[in-house]
Amino acid sequence: MRVLLRRLAYVATFDTEDQELSDADILIDGPRIAAVGHDLHAGDADRVIDGTGLLALPGLINAHQHLFQASLRTLPPLERSGMPDFLRLQDELVLRRWREGRFGAADMRATARAVLAESVLGGVTTVADQHTVFPGAEPEPYVEAVIEAAAEVGVRLHAGRGSVTFSRARGGMVGDVFAEPVDAVIRHAEKLIAAHHDPEPYAMTRIVLAPSGVVADVPEMFRAFADLAAAHPGVRLHTHLHHHEDTRFARARFGTSPWRILTEHGFTGDRLWVAHGVTPPPEEIAEYAAAGIGVAHIPVADLKLGWGLAPVRRYLDAGVTLGFGTTGSMTNDGANLLGDLRVAALAHRAHRTDPGEWPTVRELLAMATRGSAACLGRPDLGSLAVGQAADIACWDLTTVDRAGTHDPLAALLFTGLSDIASLVLVNGTPVVEDGRLTRIDAATAAREVRALAAADGGRAR
Repeated sequence: MRVLLRRLAYVATFDTEDQELSDADILIDGPRIAAVGHDLHAGDADRVIDGTGLLALPGLINAHQHLFQASLRTLPPLERSGMPDFLRLQDELVLRRWREGRFGAADMRATARAVLAESVLGGVTTVADQHTVFPGAEPEPYVEAVIEAAAEVGVRLHAGRGSVTFSRARGGMVGDVFAEPVDAVIRHAEKLIAAHHDPEPYAMTRIVLAPSGVVADVPEMFRAFADLAAAHPGVRLHTHLHHHEDTRFARARFGTSPWRILTEHGFTGDRLWVAHGVTPPPEEIAEYAAAGIGVAHIPVADLKLGWGLAPVRRYLDAGVTLGFGTTGSMTNDGANLLGDLRVAALAHRAHRTDPGEWPTVRELLAMATRGSAACLGRPDLGSLAVGQAADIACWDLTTVDRAGTHDPLAALLFTGLSDIASLVLVNGTPVVEDGRLTRIDAATAAREVRALAAADGGRAR
């Protein structure tokens, strides 16, 4: 199908030249962009979409998410709490639901569907999920359910097979019932790769090997995942690194940095991106750049947990690849990537008196587009250029809440009563039009998750 987006008010390409165009068109041929420019001819286009008043960006890419947490938002005990309380309550609620038959694959599909719907309404076209909770000796097909949900919504998914292999009984920080043997994790990961991983350009589904991190995984898990990834093109590695808890835990338990544990077990290189990166020793930052790893900035959850902010300017100056993510809904309470970019733009000013150190709007948006694409190993995503995937998100600049603005990109981050996109395409197919989902009903998705949360009654308090 050929689609022409005509007379877009402003197009920020985030291509290699950072081109920005006014009154421009984008021609789409199947899943790819065929042309970006002025006065493109509709020719044999199957559809022409009027882009008057719209700002077009590459679809945003959420480089770190935990979709299973959608029905665990705004839990009162977590309003002011740190990671130990978060892990305790997550274990308690998930275990209770599982024992009551409310944490199955169908429940996972419902929660994922709701968060992915929220994501795509906010202009997100690709989500990297990390599912880490597999209770019981024979876990249900949770990752498979998330993949099904993404296909329903029409969003691109990097599905992370997470793991918990270092239980409290062995000295870790996660409940024993969730701990799996390393060989069982690897067997399931191999099945996921065989059934769902597509290494080709424009792929809608890829598999990621994503252990929880040093607080929840035995060191041999990292080696096993690294070896498995090396055998499969396009399979990436992902984990948490240098939030406060893993830094303290690694020092106390192993006498070293969590980064050293990863590298000693082969969990490094340009296949790897990590989430958070809040507390890296300064000398490690150059090592990240040299190793080619990426770091996903997660400002809202990091602030909510009291961890502070990652040293974004140091990362950028060192040449570290930076992406952007929300993490899950237990510590973020939402999946609004654009809203989190706004928080980042402001929060990084709090302790930096030199305005030259503040991340700019364009730097932050680059992190959420081509930066996240680089983290995920997707050179076909993250920019609007010929041959790139036709993942495009458009917002209306003509509404009264954006009246009087001069810079369209700053207007997107700093103004507006809503972050809902007017138009979103994935692989050239509209999944949001006129601010509404085209493939599923948002009200139904919300109702299903409300029912899951309501079944907890007051017990989450």
